[in-house]
Amino acid sequence: MWPVERAIDAVDGSRDELLPFVGPAAALPLYGALARLPQPVAVRVWTVLLIAAACGLAFASLALVRTRRVAALAGALLLGFASGPETSAIALGQVALVSAAAIALALLAFERGALAGGALATLTAALQPNLTIALAARMRDRTALAGAALAATVFAALALAGAGPRGLLAYAHRLGAHGAAESFVTIQHTPASIAWAFGAPAAGALAAGAICALAAIAVTIVATVRSKLDPLDGTLLALVALPFAVPFFHEHDFVVELLPLTVLALRARGGARFLSAFAAALICVNWLNFAQRPEAAAQTVVLGLALACAWVLLGPGSRATRGDLVPFVAIAALACLAVPLGRAHPAPVWPDALPAGYRAPANADASAVWADEQRAAGLTARDPAWGALRALPLAGCIVLGIAVVRTRRRENGGGPSSA
Repeated sequence: MWPVERAIDAVDGSRDELLPFVGPAAALPLYGALARLPQPVAVRVWTVLLIAAACGLAFASLALVRTRRVAALAGALLLGFASGPETSAIALGQVALVSAAAIALALLAFERGALAGGALATLTAALQPNLTIALAARMRDRTALAGAALAATVFAALALAGAGPRGLLAYAHRLGAHGAAESFVTIQHTPASIAWAFGAPAAGALAAGAICALAAIAVTIVATVRSKLDPLDGTLLALVALPFAVPFFHEHDFVVELLPLTVLALRARGGARFLSAFAAALICVNWLNFAQRPEAAAQTVVLGLALACAWVLLGPGSRATRGDLVPFVAIAALACLAVPLGRAHPAPVWPDALPAGYRAPANADASAVWADEQRAAGLTARDPAWGALRALPLAGCIVLGIAVVRTRRRENGGGPSSA
């Protein structure tokens, strides 16, 4: 991989800075087609696909709420393009954005009983399997079950064609190795990596991550049953719980939360709307960026205010209400804490922080090289400030989950467990 990567413009070929990606073998036809293009052309094609996915995510989110308001469309698009997760996904070329859009389209197809469309969207979402597992919460009717089964069959066939019978085991092994390489690095937004930043030993941090995962799954199931969440709301809650339930979650992966945020921006009322607005401020701002790029703090704040404006456009009424002020106030208040905190505790950025002339260990595989690069760049250091900044989006997911449940209970007329 490295002899190819080092020839790319802006890569420092005088040192090793291998960037490995791990994906299922079923994705090889797509990536293989891109790999056969000249690199600058492939970048343009992939960027167009990512922007199309961003638009598809916005359109599908609105269609799920059955709204055609121009202001809502403008708000949904602005919410995405001003959010840290979506801008990170586009800038870094991350397939998470494609997967998020496909999840939204799969939900829309299943809501309308479109078996083929749901299967195709589910198959596309599986380009990033750790996000797609949230669709398990939607498997409550024959259309969804049949669509998922069809998608799984095609996925398995593509995987076998791309990597042979042992491909699945090889993928699982590589996922484990790559996950171990990134368990505690600063770019991970998992409970385990945050616990590590606050000083927990490795075993304790991993245990904390496992406990959070089990608790997230249990709470999601119990809340879905007791609050009688319908298939759509149950899936929205599963998406909100996802960062706690999987052992691998980056800033750009929070792009999946744009779906529940957009839906609630249009549906939530009263206290649930206040909560979802606060959640938008916590999730959609790249708070770690205040430490990683303190010189860009003004830009980060401006993007945050832009997404707050998007929240107003997404409002259900014809005029702004006091609740629409929540993201403005939350972002301003949190920025007053995050800006000085980031300047006092600057975080390294890969590959900029790699030592000049860095060389990876000889004969190491890609995961081991990546782990060594993170250590050499200082991204495995412990700093509670970095942990606190990364904890904000997770806190936002908890708040958003409460808003999902409260919105459904309100629409159900109080529900069986409203007390």
